[in-house]
Amino acid sequence: MRKEQEEAFWQTIKAFDEIGLLRHVMIIGSWAEYLFPPLFKTDFMPNLRTRDVDFFYRNINIPKEKINVVQKLKNIGYIYDEVDGISRFYKEDLLELEFLTRVLGAGTDGKVNIKPLGITSEGLRAINILSDFAREIETTATDGEKYTLIIPEPSAYVIQKILTNPAREPQEKRAKDIVAVKELLYHIEKSTEHKTKFSEVYKTLSVKQLKIIKQVCEENQIVLP
Repeated sequence: MRKEQEEAFWQTIKAFDEIGLLRHVMIIGSWAEYLFPPLFKTDFMPNLRTRDVDFFYRNINIPKEKINVVQKLKNIGYIYDEVDGISRFYKEDLLELEFLTRVLGAGTDGKVNIKPLGITSEGLRAINILSDFAREIETTATDGEKYTLIIPEPSAYVIQKILTNPAREPQEKRAKDIVAVKELLYHIEKSTEHKTKFSEVYKTLSVKQLKIIKQVCEENQIVLP
């Protein structure tokens, strides 16, 4: 990861904090791995090679007041655009931000309006498991500022990566995810706390999900805790 990318990430976190947005979002996707190291008592180091930063907006019905994220991000150098009707934010060649939302009940994946932000997100059922296993952490930015961030439990993150692997395109992304899964499982295995949490997450899976887990693990020689 380039130093400029890291600095842009923390500049974004600072902007979100200033407009009261941080408590409403969870950092998911590969950038969650960037925040995982303090959760392990091992030498875990993320192999981050993406500029895509995904923010999971946890409850589209709150707050009632507007949060002007579009203007705030423009103020720190982001360009706002819509791709296939989904709002995206680009900062030079450093970062690309997208907001995602969960799908509940009988709903299907698709576009979801986040009214407090005035933007359109992508609703994905695949991220529901991350919402169910959220973790709040205290972290320090590169400039020394401290923030409270919400990330998924590493165990939920790993299981979600396995579940979504068959549908990942292109093949290179599937392969990259498997590498990340194996690395994280190695460190989860070394921690009683994380192994217990892994079992807790695993017990929530449906029969259909368990079948996908088994298939992906067999195809990629993955051994679960």
